[in-house]
Amino acid sequence: MNVEIPADDSAIAAALTEVNLPILLQVMAQLDCANPLESRWLGPDWAPAPIVAPEGSLIPDDSGAYTEEQAAEIQTAALALLIAARDAGSTSTAIPDLDTFQRMMAFSIGEPMERDYAAMLLEETGFVDRDAQWQDTLAAVNHGEKAEQPEARFKVIIVGAGMSGIGMAAKLKSAGIDFQVLEKNSAVGGTWFENRYPDCGVDTPNHFYSYSFNRNPDWSGYFSKRDELHGYFEKCTDDFGVREHIHFNTEVEKTIYNAERREWNVTTIGESGDRQTFIANVVISAVGQLNRPMVPDIKGHESFTGSAFHSARWQDIDFDNKRVGVIGTGCSAVQLLPKTAERAAKTSVFQRTPHWVSPVRDYYRKVEDGTRWALNHIPSFAQWHRARMVFAYADRNWDAVCADPDWQHPDRAMNEMSDGMRQALTGYIADELGPKAHLAPQCTPDFPVWGKRLIIDNGWYQTLAQDNVALVTSGIDEIVPEGIRTADGELHPLDILIYATGFQSSLFLWPMEVVGKSGDSLAKTWGDDPEAYQGITVPDYPNLFCLYGPNTNIVHGGSIIYQVECQIHYVMQCLASMITEQLASLEVKQEVNSAYNKRVQAISRELAWGHAGVSSWYKNGAGKVINNSPFSLHQYWQETHDLTLTDYLQERA
Repeated sequence: MNVEIPADDSAIAAALTEVNLPILLQVMAQLDCANPLESRWLGPDWAPAPIVAPEGSLIPDDSGAYTEEQAAEIQTAALALLIAARDAGSTSTAIPDLDTFQRMMAFSIGEPMERDYAAMLLEETGFVDRDAQWQDTLAAVNHGEKAEQPEARFKVIIVGAGMSGIGMAAKLKSAGIDFQVLEKNSAVGGTWFENRYPDCGVDTPNHFYSYSFNRNPDWSGYFSKRDELHGYFEKCTDDFGVREHIHFNTEVEKTIYNAERREWNVTTIGESGDRQTFIANVVISAVGQLNRPMVPDIKGHESFTGSAFHSARWQDIDFDNKRVGVIGTGCSAVQLLPKTAERAAKTSVFQRTPHWVSPVRDYYRKVEDGTRWALNHIPSFAQWHRARMVFAYADRNWDAVCADPDWQHPDRAMNEMSDGMRQALTGYIADELGPKAHLAPQCTPDFPVWGKRLIIDNGWYQTLAQDNVALVTSGIDEIVPEGIRTADGELHPLDILIYATGFQSSLFLWPMEVVGKSGDSLAKTWGDDPEAYQGITVPDYPNLFCLYGPNTNIVHGGSIIYQVECQIHYVMQCLASMITEQLASLEVKQEVNSAYNKRVQAISRELAWGHAGVSSWYKNGAGKVINNSPFSLHQYWQETHDLTLTDYLQERA
């Protein structure tokens, strides 16, 4: 892996004092020996401590636990190796094969690693190009002039230019497949364009919350905020060369499958109300889940005389000395509360149910200059950094979400590990509330940890403990002109009302109307029970692919970008097969879809988010999990990695 090492020895030495030592050792082994496994830097004297989560925290410590003397010796030796490589003009390292990678990772994390997990990480790091799988398929086409190439005649519509749509467009661009992106907003970025409330940001370290094929070595913080995230997706749009393919301010109103011509007719409505029809062989939905605000129909809401808005439609109005009400205690409410309460005279938080909130020591931590330098200039450092980041934040909590049939307290936890987390977080709540520790019972959820995705604490409990902040747990009876009246009869006077009440997440693809081969709309077909094969394809809707579809959301950890990249890879295999096999349509078989979703539900019932005590947007009205994946991230990679074409009905052109 080639990089440029700057010539200044002192800059290298300064950077090495701030880098992760287990990662540095992996690079040193590559620089030290043709066969890294023979390097002394992978010997027992330098083995790092295993990655662990300190008591009271769910965020792993991957420092290696070296002494100051060990750290100094590692850094001194690394400086010599890097200077030698620079002076020799050899600023690259060999790509490790699977066996070497597996053994180097096992050394680095201090525990064994399964071979298949190592294969997944090889792709995720970019040491191995996962795109080669579908690129090889396309390469089998007999190419002539550009106009005669099958992929040039094959047309795709992507609905949405958020994270999923941009990633999908990047792969279509690289494949030479003709595509257009239809985006309802005036800019790319989806949820990161629309949400602008105070402290809006990620709950996954942003070195993981980024495309594996377009990593950003220059993140300013470990958990970046909205502006930097939106800027990243804007930059990716230009890096991939897809901006010219995007139609902004263009909302898809309806898409109808023409069974005779085996193509989709996509009708859009523009900013001025004008309609346009696009025709494509394939439609890929990249509309996301968290972009259509859900405002509860509370009695009297229209009578409120103050300012009222949803958190996703934030208004930069004067909060100084105002009485503010926040409805909701989910992720958006937790993020926006501290900075809102700083300005308001009084803030009242109206809670229906509490959530588990996790301490995160690095939430506001800036990325060290040395780490940024290493990601840009040390050979292979970025790849090993990605591997350890994915390992530490993807599936390490998976065992805690799975039900133990012999566990004696299934009402409060899934198993012993889950119960340990519960105890640690319960103690943390009381400690953080301090003078308002009496609120701890009201702030403690009655469902297992991971029943809902953990929220990162940015000062939530400490803010609730402030004198000018009130936690209101009595239900809302009605909204009146001057504020909110709760079920206990108390009137809470308000000047500003913020709905931090989430999104229309269960209405997949809504409000777009999708009409399939039989003439039925997808909304009618799905009703309150949406199902898709691998969350991607649906019987009766040929050549329609969903990104971030039913049962693909993640709860236990990791980045949704990882999940979507698995789906993009699968879709690209489908498209490559359609082009090379000259297939006019590809439609998942009903029996394949049914068997898959039967398995999904059987697994989901034994996971924390399927627990009977969990009431959330993850479930439909019947209590069935419809949003979340039943698989670990590694398992979902296995599920989607290889297309089985016989799962589909195929019609030739």
